[in-house]
Amino acid sequence: MKKFSSRRIEKNSTVLFNSLGCKLNKYELEVMRSQAEKLGLTPLFRQSVADVVVINTCSVTNQASRDSRKMIRSYRRKNEDAYIVVTGCYAQTDSEILDSLDIDLWVENHEKENFYKCIAPDINDLNTKTVPEKSVLDSIKFQSRPFLKVQDGCNAFCSYCIIPRARGRSRSLEADTVLKQLEELAPNYPEIVLTGVNLGQYRDGNIDLLELLKKSVEVSGLGRIRISSIEPVDLSPDLLEFLVSHPKICNHLHIALQGAQNDLLKAMRRKYTIEEYTDRLKYIKQNNPEFCLGTDVIVGFPGEDEASFEEGFKNIQAMPLDYFHVFTFSSREKTVAEKLPNHIENPIKKSRNRRLTELSNIRKDAFLNRQVGRKLQVVVERERPASGYFKGLSSNYVPVIFESETNKSLQMVSVKVEEFHRNKVHAKLVTT
Repeated sequence: MKKFSSRRIEKNSTVLFNSLGCKLNKYELEVMRSQAEKLGLTPLFRQSVADVVVINTCSVTNQASRDSRKMIRSYRRKNEDAYIVVTGCYAQTDSEILDSLDIDLWVENHEKENFYKCIAPDINDLNTKTVPEKSVLDSIKFQSRPFLKVQDGCNAFCSYCIIPRARGRSRSLEADTVLKQLEELAPNYPEIVLTGVNLGQYRDGNIDLLELLKKSVEVSGLGRIRISSIEPVDLSPDLLEFLVSHPKICNHLHIALQGAQNDLLKAMRRKYTIEEYTDRLKYIKQNNPEFCLGTDVIVGFPGEDEASFEEGFKNIQAMPLDYFHVFTFSSREKTVAEKLPNHIENPIKKSRNRRLTELSNIRKDAFLNRQVGRKLQVVVERERPASGYFKGLSSNYVPVIFESETNKSLQMVSVKVEEFHRNKVHAKLVTT
């Protein structure tokens, strides 16, 4: 933590939160929001002006770092007298630039969970009885499906990645605390998303991710759990069997691939082969054909010549993937990949991105079209696309639109899919 001004916060001030980047940032915003509320501050939603502004930054790419700086400056222009707090990965990896951004407080990543301790000394006339203990979330205001961070940091040190520098080594939330949070959230939220920087590295003593999940599904009133993202090396046979077969685990996994060819995987310092990755996907589809499988792919990594790209493209074509997020490699300062030879020219990277994105769109459309005629269990979101309509998400990651005369927000409902249209399906509510 570092203070950059003598600015103070008035009691009962308004506070708004915004973030860039990953699902962890969204969870951390909820933690900070909950603590700010207990200190007597009033959270705002969708506004751009407040007495206190909290910005959770990202540095996964150079563009994310630029966007973080842009967001900070934009909020300062709109809030000349506000108390501005900056935290997150960009603030962590590039803290030397914070002096020039006209902020009031830098909160380091490891301090977010005790956010209240950072701002409480600057709140005028604070009633010390309202100061919270370390937060256990019992309500969510920014999400319809709460993200619950159970792991942070990473020990992998992939050559393109800044995250170990930004978030430190792998560490995990105590299993008892995870279960307590689930018990608090389960009565009000039919789906909870477990997330982490590298979720498969979860460890609390002898409790690994599989044992944590076995305990979690026994929580009273729990609807279902979604795994946010996981590394292929962490998908042991026992964990795979549990994920594929247990009714309270969503039929959806996002399994990071990154490099689509074995030489590229080695250069990226990824600890698996294309063959091992593909075998895991095939196991899932063979044992649960309704599963939705997604991934991340980087194109234009240094050394990705035409032959390796074409080999990677064929590898992906042969995988039973239903969608993939395609990222164009952007050299990130302070990473190993920045100094690798044979960087790829931008026009070539853009062309390769287009080809893979087109393939992803074809796969996604085919997967959604296969849902027509099926009955799905959908968790309904807070926001409505239009009056009389609701949107939600199925266990196997299908976006659904349906009509209802009564409010179905934050409920799990049954629908029958009638048609597929533009990245989502339209369905009819099933009342029996």
